[in-house]
Amino acid sequence: MPRVMNLQLSSATLAIRVVLGIVLAGITFLIFYYLPANLASLISSHISSTNAETVSGMTSSIIGSTLPIIGLVLTVLVFLRVVLMGTNIDGVILILSGVFFAAFTYTALHGGTIAIALPSGLSQGATGNITIDVSLLMLVLLIPSLLTIVKGALVLAVRSSPSSQDSSA
Repeated sequence: MPRVMNLQLSSATLAIRVVLGIVLAGITFLIFYYLPANLASLISSHISSTNAETVSGMTSSIIGSTLPIIGLVLTVLVFLRVVLMGTNIDGVILILSGVFFAAFTYTALHGGTIAIALPSGLSQGATGNITIDVSLLMLVLLIPSLLTIVKGALVLAVRSSPSSQDSSA
């Protein structure tokens, strides 16, 4: 049986973990990378061509350029988490996953204040700015990420404690 970072796995178990990791990483890729990176083109294909350019500019200002990059990092971390669950590096992967999910949430909600400038081409020449305060929503959505970081620290502490090393010997 292959031994992966202090975890002994059968070939079938490792294969199942890799397949499950690929499936979950694919779902993560679609939600956290593909949708933010292609939101403008997905929306533009369903509206009239006169409003498509205006909506494209608005979505690019809402999404930003860092959100898809964080989504790619999350995809890799989800795959590694599934494959390496129970190993010595599991706590580190959990901590990194929590940090990057928190960064994704913070970036997606623009730090709690979403400001949208309405272009004149959207509705009969009217322009303006919309500011939405979502700081409370952001704080609530950050709780799971922070709990993931705490779980990773606890897993790391348990795996590196002398009592857990004595029992594995």
